[in-house]
Amino acid sequence: MSTIRAAAASCGSARPARAMPRSVEPGMAETQTPVWLLGAPFSGLTWLAGVLGTHPQLYATPQLHLTLADDVDGLLDIFATSQGEHGHGLLRTVAEVACGGQTDAGVAAARGWLEQRRKLKVSALLAELAARVAPRRLVIPDAETALRPYELLRLLRLAPDAPLVQLVRHPYTQGRLMSAWGVERLFVPMDYKDYSQDPPQVEPQIPWLRAQMNLDRAAGYARLRRITAEDLDRDFLDTLAGLCQWLGVDADPVTLELMADPGRWPYAGLGPAEAPGGLEPDVLMDWPAGLGAQAPAGSLENPLPWRDDGAAFDPQVQKLARGYGY
Repeated sequence: MSTIRAAAASCGSARPARAMPRSVEPGMAETQTPVWLLGAPFSGLTWLAGVLGTHPQLYATPQLHLTLADDVDGLLDIFATSQGEHGHGLLRTVAEVACGGQTDAGVAAARGWLEQRRKLKVSALLAELAARVAPRRLVIPDAETALRPYELLRLLRLAPDAPLVQLVRHPYTQGRLMSAWGVERLFVPMDYKDYSQDPPQVEPQIPWLRAQMNLDRAAGYARLRRITAEDLDRDFLDTLAGLCQWLGVDADPVTLELMADPGRWPYAGLGPAEAPGGLEPDVLMDWPAGLGAQAPAGSLENPLPWRDDGAAFDPQVQKLARGYGY
C-alpha cells in the first residue's frame, strides 16, 4: 500500500477535492456532458474515437468501461479479476490527463490516483475526468455496454443527458473481422458465443443483433444519432461534418481535414507495457487483405463464411440490417 500511496503522490492533486460538486477540483472549468460512442464489437468505435479525438473541441479516450460498476471500488475490483484488459483504457487516460503521461511510471501513478478515489461514485470520477480535459468535451467509446441492458441502463443513469452515437457496421463485414479475431483466442466473452453448436463457437451476429436492438430501445430515452461505418468509408468528410454539427462543434474544412489522421490521437496504438490495451482489436491487428472490405451483394442471405453448417444470418439480423439500409 505504501507503494500505491507514493505513486498517487506523484500525480497532481492526488486526493479528490472535498465538498466540491461532482468532485470537480478548485479552478477546474465547468464541463459539458460526455459523448458516448456505442455499438457492437468490431464496429470501429475506437477508430472513430481516434478521429474525434483530433478535433480541437473534443477529447476522446480509450475504452474506460465505466458502466461495469456504480462506484470506483467496484470498478477496480472488476478490473483486478478480469481476464482481459478492461482497466487499461482508464489507466492510460488517468496517466495522460493527471499523472504526467502514458509511461510505465505514469500508469503506476494512475493506479495510486484511482486507489485514492475508491470511495467515489463512478459519476464523480467521470465528472473529474471531464473537468480535467475541459473546455474540450469528453468522448468515450465503448464496445460492450450496448450488449448488456443493465450496463446500458447504468450508462443512462450515469449520464442521462449524454448524446449517444451508435456506430453500425454491416454484420457481414463485422462478422468476418470478429470471427478471424476469435479463431485462436483462449478467452472469449460468453455473450459472443453460439451455444447451439458443439463446442460453442464465436458467432458475431449474436453481439451485433444484441447491441443494435438494445440501442434501438434506448433511442426512446436518449439523444441518439446513428451512423454507419460504410457512410464514413464512402463519404468521410460529409458524414463527419454532419456528426460534428450534431455535437455542436466546428465542422469547417480545415478542422475536418485535421481529423482525417487519427494517428495524431494521443491514444493511437498500444499503451505502455503496464497498460497496453484500451483499444479494440480491429484497429491494432494486421488483417488479411480485403477482410474488412465492404460486404458483397447477397451477403445477408448467403451462407456465412465463419460457419461450418452453411447457415445464413438469422432472419432478425437480416430484417434489422435491411432497416439500416444494408
